[in-house]
Parts: sequence; C-alpha cells; structure tokens
Amino acid sequence: MRSGTSFFNGTLYRKAFLRFWPIWAIYGAQWLLLIPMPLLTAALQGRNPGVTSMDNYLSMMAQETPPSLLVYGSLSAIVAGVLCAMAVFSYLYSSRSVCMMHALPLRRETLFASHYLAGLSFLLLPHLAVYALTVAVEAALGCLALGPLTQWLLCQSGMCLFFYSFAAFCAMFTGNLVALPVFYGILNFLAYIVASLVEGVCSEFLFGFRRLPDALWEAVTWLTPWLSLSDSLHIDYYRDSSPILIEPSVTAVYAVAGVVFAVAALLVYRVRHLETAGDVVAVKMVRPVFRYGFAFCTGLTGGVWTAALLAQSGTAALTFWVVFWGVVGCFAAEMLLKKSFRVWKAWKGSVALGAVMLLLCLSVNLDWYGFETRVPAADQVSSVEVWDLSGAPYDDANGGITLTDPEDIRLVTQIHQLATQMEDQQYDGRGTDGYANLYLTYTFSDGREMARAYDGLPLQEADLDTQGTLTYLASQLLSDRDIVEQMYDFTEVEEGRIMDAYLSMVWNTQTRSYEDVYIDGSVQDLWDAMKQDFAEGTIGVRYLLEDSQERQDNTCVTDLHFAFMDRESVEAREEGRPTSSYEWTITLTPNATHTLELLREYGALGGVYTAPTYGEYLADEEARYSTYSASGGELPADVAYDLTHPDGATVEVYGVSGG
Repeated sequence: MRSGTSFFNGTLYRKAFLRFWPIWAIYGAQWLLLIPMPLLTAALQGRNPGVTSMDNYLSMMAQETPPSLLVYGSLSAIVAGVLCAMAVFSYLYSSRSVCMMHALPLRRETLFASHYLAGLSFLLLPHLAVYALTVAVEAALGCLALGPLTQWLLCQSGMCLFFYSFAAFCAMFTGNLVALPVFYGILNFLAYIVASLVEGVCSEFLFGFRRLPDALWEAVTWLTPWLSLSDSLHIDYYRDSSPILIEPSVTAVYAVAGVVFAVAALLVYRVRHLETAGDVVAVKMVRPVFRYGFAFCTGLTGGVWTAALLAQSGTAALTFWVVFWGVVGCFAAEMLLKKSFRVWKAWKGSVALGAVMLLLCLSVNLDWYGFETRVPAADQVSSVEVWDLSGAPYDDANGGITLTDPEDIRLVTQIHQLATQMEDQQYDGRGTDGYANLYLTYTFSDGREMARAYDGLPLQEADLDTQGTLTYLASQLLSDRDIVEQMYDFTEVEEGRIMDAYLSMVWNTQTRSYEDVYIDGSVQDLWDAMKQDFAEGTIGVRYLLEDSQERQDNTCVTDLHFAFMDRESVEAREEGRPTSSYEWTITLTPNATHTLELLREYGALGGVYTAPTYGEYLADEEARYSTYSASGGELPADVAYDLTHPDGATVEVYGVSGG
C-alpha cells in the first residue's frame, strides 16, 4: 500500500527529533556559552580588560567573536555531523529495527528524507536560536553587529550541512554502528594520509625527491575538508575594525557538495538490502574496494611506521614491511567482511595484492620512470626557485630566490645535472671541506612545475677554481650580487616600519663574555648605512664553504638585528589592538665601513665592545679548549667558558681554582 505522504512524514520527523534531544540540546548549549554569554557576562560585570571604553569593548567583542569561532566550529561540525547521522540512521544497524521500520506503509524516500531532515534540524535549528538570541542581546547592549553574526550563521550551517550529509552518505554503506564513525573519520582524512605516506615512501626510494606536485596537494586539501575549511576561515586582516576571513566562500562549495552527498545517500538507500544490517560493508559492489583499499593503506602505514620504529634505513627493509603489512591488511579486511577468523581461503587475493605492492615498490626504487636522472633543458624553463643554497654566514639570507635570466637558469641546470650523479657521494664529514643543500622548483613555459631536493652534496675547496665542478658552479651563483640581494629579500622587509635594532654576540673585553648591545641612535640611519655597504659589496657577502680562510677573515660573529612592524600592526597599535613584529638579521663584516662607523658613533662598538671575526672566534675557542685540556679540566674560578669540542658540541664550563 502506497503512503499518502510521498516524501516526508511528520510523525517520523518529530519522533526522531524528540528522541535524540540531548544531541541538539548540548550542541546548541555550547554555542550559547561561546557567543552571546561572554558578551552578556562582560556587560553585567562591567569589567573591561582593555584600554578602550566599555562600549567600544562590547562592540569589538560583537565584531570579532563569531568569526573567530569558525575554526573551532569546523571541528564541532565534524563531530556533531557524525553523531546526528548515527542517531537518526541507527535503525539500519539492527535486523529487528530495520525490518520493523521498512514494514511501515512508507516509501524508502519518505523514510530517508524524514530521518535526514530530523538530523539536519539537530544542527541548523540551534544555529537559528543562537543567532536570534545574540541579536537580541547585542541590540539591548547597543553593539549590534549583524554582518559578523550572519557570516557565522551561514558558514557554520554550511559546514554542518556538508559534514552531516557526508556522514549520512557513509551510513548507507555500512550496517554496523561502530563502523560508521570509523569510516567517516578515515574518509575525511584519507586523501591527506595517503598522500603523506606516498610522499614518505618516495622520499626514501627516489634520490632528489622533494614533494608531490603542488597541484596534487591542492586537490588533497580540497579532499580533506577540515584542512581546507580551517585554512579558509582564519581571520586574515581587519578593515574598519571588522575581521576579514581568508576565504569564507569555501563553505558554500562544501555546502553544495553536502547537497550532492545527500542525494547520493538517497540513491544508495533505495537499493540497499535490508539483510545487510550488522555487516561492516553493506553494499556488495563496494566490498572489493574496501578489501584492497584497506590492504593498500595498511601496507603503506604499517610499512612506514614499522621501518621507523625499528630504525631500519634502506629501501629493502621498507619494501619488505610495506608488502608484509599489505598482505596482513588483506586478511584483516576479509575478517571484517566475513565476521570470522576463518579467512585462509583469501590467500590468493592476498598474494596478488602483495605482488602488486612489491611491483610498485620496485618500480619506484629502480626508477623505471626516469625521475632521478631527469634534468630539464634550460630553454624549456621560464623560471626556477632555488632554496637553501645560501652558504655562510647564517643570517637572514636564507630566503628562496627566483631566477628568470636564461644564463642563471642554465647555471642552475648544470648544478642540478651534477647533483643527480652524487647519490653515492653524500657528505659524511670525511674527505670533504663542506656540503651544500639544494632545493629546486622549476616552472616550465607551459605552466608545469618540477621540484627536486638534494641534501648533503659534498664540496671540495680545491674545486673552487676548477670549472665544471659543483663547488665552482655553486660559488659562481653566490657571487652574483643581484642574486644575493634577492636572498636577503630587502623589498619585502622594507614594506614594514623599522622600530629598533641591536647587536648580538658582541665581545665585552671587561667581562670577557658575549653580550647583546641595543642601539641608541637613529635606526633608520643605521639601516641606510648598511644598505650603502651592501651596495658596495662589503657586507652580505656569501661563502659556500663555512670554514674557508676567506670566510674566517671577512665575516664577524656579531650579527646586526633590525626589528620591523608591518603596516597592519602599525594600524592595530594606533587602534589599541594587539600587534606583531618581525626581525631581520645580517652578519657584520670588518669591511662594512659605513655601518661600523655609525655603530662606533652610537657606542654599540668601540671601547670595551668589539666584533671579532669568525677566524678570531675559532682561534679563541680552540685556545680555550686547549687550555681546558692542558689544565686537566681546571680553569680560573671567575671565568665562564663556552668550549667548542672538535666534534662540534658546545659545552659551558666554569673554571675552578685550587684542588
């Protein structure tokens, strides 16, 4: 007999809504405590922790509180979504209840829609109630801010629509109540987990592997809703004291996806077999996907973690554990599907899965795809980013550089070509004079990208003048002043307002210790003097080999630090809001005449303060260690020594007199 109501049944809706009232009551209570209650409490207590008036403080709370809670709201939506789906569709997971429900003279569409809308009401109705109550409170206090509050309502409701619909979709594929939150949680983060595991395996197997392509990670972010939403719902900046979120429109995309998942859930529900209640996977055609997908993920996860836990390096051990856990995962999946431990008949599928995973590991390890040897032709590259090839000294010249000049790109490809041949020559501290790290990102003329990373490439000081060697080519790159200027990133740094400056590692000849000295003078003049020295090539010079004699003679251990405040922070400080600053550092040199002259004029250098060269510092440390060794470990009692051991460890030793 056909139902008189073809799509919705009010009785079912009310029964579900009232039966599971603790869910929506608790969910709504948390938002009451988070949004209107703090505002009301602050007004009743009359306490203003800021420096503004009470009216301004309440207005600021009304503007900032709802948007600032959206990142937390994404977590809340994840948990609440699956709880609501578990509640309203719990009848599907018991043979008695599912048969009773489907014995009613109602179509499946009616059953689904009534329960689905009841669960959605658990989330949306509390939002509306909190919204209305907050509007009333703000209007009574004279700080009504409809914009931020409406933004919270729409974004939070959009997130809840998506996560609840996705949970309802997952609910259609299982007949086990415990399996639902497990499947839901795994599928929410599956793309990110698998991509991370694949990246980890490839970094072990492939020399020069840096990361998966950015386009793939962008897709992974979209397929990991919480990552995408939490990144998009942070407060980016303030405009007229109103917080501006990074990209709130992302919630609209997921809300649309939620509608799609709801429709898909209905389609699956229409063909779902009632006798599958209690099964881990209720849809027969999805079981092979579950079996081998579960085994594949188990193999990657178990392989990576076991190799790391046992501290086993090398591709052979990783390959063994990936295949081993893949086979184990296949048997485990079969146990879950059949609800039995008698699954030895599934050995054929397990062996096949193990063979496939072994083949995949070998294909990557043996580089059947030509990844390790691929070096792009210079004329096909429009630009290349180079990271971590900044050399010494270790100041703020560590930013990436983007090269577009054809000659510079050709030089980088030559360095890259040499790097691909050094897999078995990585730096081990013996027989070499140093090492270099090289991170490259090529952008081709057609927009494609290619990334590579090489750590511990060995360098020889004797090769500095030998053309065609890695040491020679890398030093040529670091000797280009335009490239070095880009490393220090002056353009971005100077966008902020300079606030103050100080010196670190200044030697005090009286106390015989290193100190920080703050600058008492015009910081802007000091910045200009440093820029003039940089233009003359007497500061900011890079050295490929840290302990080369040239580096020891021409750099100091003393660093010059400048503190900046960005434009937004300057405006925030004027409005009494929290501010932030950033620091920029450059190492002094004995040749930076303009900078040194001004520092002496300000009293930061000269007199008892000196800026030792790096060579003097090393000689002093070596002398101290020799004294320490010769004295049998005894030093004058009134002196503290920072002793650098030959193995690189720094030990602070206080001298003792007498026996």
